[in-house]
Amino acid sequence: MEAILEKLTDMIKRHRVHNINFVTPDHFFPHVFHLTNLLRDLGHRLPVIYNLSGYQAVNMLKLAEPYVDIYLPDFKFSDPSLAKNLAGQKDYPEITIEAISEMVRQKGFLDSFFSDRQTASKGVLVRHLILPGNVDNSIDVLSALFIEFGPEIPVSIMSQYYPVRKSRYKSLNRMVSQEEFERVYSHATDLGFEHLFVQYPEDMLTKPSAFLPDFTRKRPFGRQIPSGN
Repeated sequence: MEAILEKLTDMIKRHRVHNINFVTPDHFFPHVFHLTNLLRDLGHRLPVIYNLSGYQAVNMLKLAEPYVDIYLPDFKFSDPSLAKNLAGQKDYPEITIEAISEMVRQKGFLDSFFSDRQTASKGVLVRHLILPGNVDNSIDVLSALFIEFGPEIPVSIMSQYYPVRKSRYKSLNRMVSQEEFERVYSHATDLGFEHLFVQYPEDMLTKPSAFLPDFTRKRPFGRQIPSGN
C-alpha cells in the first residue's frame, strides 16, 4: 500500500491533478474509503468524485458520505421496461430517484454553478445519455428530474452513444440523430433547466473519443494509456 500511495502522490503532483475520480466504485467501497483516508492523512484535499450508474442503495450512499465530495450519477432510464431490457433491472427508475435524492441531501447541487469557482469542489451533477430510438425515455427522465429537484439541478445531456457491437434492438445499432437530440434538448430548455452541460451529436463525428473501443482489433482500446512512469 505504501508503494501505491507513493506512486499515486507522485502522479498527483506531476500531472497537476485537481480531483480524484472513482468510476463505479461500489463493489470496492471499503477499499476506496480506506484509500481516501490514507490520502487525507498525507495532506491531500483534492475533491473526491464518485462516477456512478445511479442504481445505488441509499444505505450504501450513507456509508460513502464522509468519503466523497462530488457525485456524478447517471439517470439512464425512466421507462421500467427499457430498464429491464437493457440493464436487467425493472426498478431502475425508482431506485435511481431515491439514490439521487440522497446524494443531493448530502452534497447539494454542483457548487461551480453557484459561485465564481472555475472548478467544482462539492455537489451533484446528473448525467443522461440519449439512446437512439428512445427519445420518450429521455424526455421522461428530464421531466422526472425537474419535478423532483426543480430547475437548478445541474444536468448533463449526452449524445455520445456509439454502437460498438451489434444489438438485438435495431434502434441501438446506430448513433443518435440530430432530430432526436433536438427533441430532447428542446424539452430540457422548455422545462427551464438553468444549469445544463450539453454534448452535441456533431461532437462525436468531429472529435471521436480516444476511449472508444474497436472490438475488431486485438487491442480494442489501442495503445495502453500511459501510467505516468
